[in-house]
Amino acid sequence: MKSREDITVKIDWLQIIFRQSVYEVLENVLQIDSSCFLVESGRVKHKEYDLCYSYGSIKIFTEEYPINGTNECYLILSGDGCTLYEQLLQAMNMTWRLFFRRLFTYCDSFFDVKRLDVALDDRNIIPYFTVKQLIRKCEQGMFYSNRRKHDIYESGFQGTRRSRTLYIGKRKSDLMFRIYDKDMETASEKRVAVEEIGSWKRLEMEFKRMLAHNLVKMIAYEENSLEELIRGIVKEELTFYTDSTCKTIWQPWERYLGKISPIKIPRVYEVTGLLNTEQWLIHGGGLAGVKAFQFLAENSALGHLQDLEQVKEETELSRSLAKKIADHLTEIKRTDLLPKIYAMTKKENSEKKSRKTPPLSST
Repeated sequence: MKSREDITVKIDWLQIIFRQSVYEVLENVLQIDSSCFLVESGRVKHKEYDLCYSYGSIKIFTEEYPINGTNECYLILSGDGCTLYEQLLQAMNMTWRLFFRRLFTYCDSFFDVKRLDVALDDRNIIPYFTVKQLIRKCEQGMFYSNRRKHDIYESGFQGTRRSRTLYIGKRKSDLMFRIYDKDMETASEKRVAVEEIGSWKRLEMEFKRMLAHNLVKMIAYEENSLEELIRGIVKEELTFYTDSTCKTIWQPWERYLGKISPIKIPRVYEVTGLLNTEQWLIHGGGLAGVKAFQFLAENSALGHLQDLEQVKEETELSRSLAKKIADHLTEIKRTDLLPKIYAMTKKENSEKKSRKTPPLSST
């Protein structure tokens, strides 16, 4: 009996370019102490990087002395690297979703996702489909994938069995599918019988450039679980049919994806306005900090610290925050509150004054 519980999803490859120093990325983004990393010479094709910071399969490349004086580093998590970092996230009571939210909270506009691979693993004893069945469907024109073409790669033998990988889409495109027998690959790597591994059919989606970046943002902010999101994207991008008329969806494929609506990755995915500020307050620790200060104030334990309730009365809104509030009030048709917002907004001259470097203390 096939079960949806035996279909799992995992992030299997991640590449991100950060326009920040390697130490900022290690300790503020990955939240791993820099002393845990081995530093040695390392290069990436078509890049000027000459140093590699590695922690197991987690690797970050950078320049020791940037030619143009601009900090940049390149995070590469292979399949093993993703597995290792996922274990570290779990130890920190984090998930990929929370990690990606932290990226957009603290590094927005200072990073670009270059590649993201996501895998759907079917570990049912009797799988929903075999790779051989899907290859036959492709050869007979019984599939559609937004004009993508298929290719087949002969990846060797495991005993008397031949291992074949089905590719749909070009390797250099923004999205490519890769479907193969993960059980045979694993058995070959471990030099054991396939039966010892158990049935394992894998569908991988390889996203690149803006599509990868926007998918990471969707994982961070959409309500769907990672599995629901990926199944919905597969349903949008790839369909197998009963015959070459491509009118009736092949039942095993329909059951494999389940009752999920197709999900399209937009070319532009924006999380703006007060929603972004709300996410920062909730997930960036702002609310927790306020709660801590309230506790101290209520228990007369502030010591030399300021009472935030008093500071709040004197605080003015930044012009950027005021604009977000104005957009929100306009959207919900409460423009009657705009004059009060403008009255609480910091004037431009005072903003410039506050950005000046304060004088050094004489003590």
